Amino acid sequence: MRIPKRYGQSKINKCPFCGVQATFQNAQGVPVCRAHKDLSLDNLKCVCGESLEPRSGKFGPYFSCMNCGNINFRKGLEFNEGRINRQKEPEIKTKEKKYDNPRKFEEVKSRASKDSHPKEITVTSDELDFMYG
Repeated sequence: MRIPKRYGQSKINKCPFCGVQATFQNAQGVPVCRAHKDLSLDNLKCVCGESLEPRSGKFGPYFSCMNCGNINFRKGLEFNEGRINRQKEPEIKTKEKKYDNPRKFEEVKSRASKDSHPKEITVTSDELDFMYG
C-alpha cells in the first residue's frame, strides 16, 4: 500500500536544542528556533572518534567527518545526544491570556473594567494593525 506525500509534510526541520520547528539559521547554517538563534553546535564527535563539522547544502544541513565522509544531520545528532544541551520547549511568558479571536479578547478585557459595557468592534481586512499589533 502506497501512502501519498502531502504538501508541507515531507521536510520539517526541528531545532537540535529543543525540538521545536526551526525557522531560523544560526551562523553555522543549522536550522534552529528563535530562542536558540545565537547558539552553535560545537565539540560533536563521529562514531569513529573524529570531530564532526556542521555544513549546509542544497538538500539541507549535514555533518562532515574526515574519516567517514558526509553524515546525515539526524544521525549526527543521534550520535551526540549527550553532548547537546537539550531543553524543553521555550515557554513564552505573558501577562494576559492568549485568545484566538481578538474580539473575544476585547470583550473579556472590557468586562473586567467595572464602569464600561462591552463594545462591539467591526474589523475589516484593511485593519491588520488591530489583528497583529
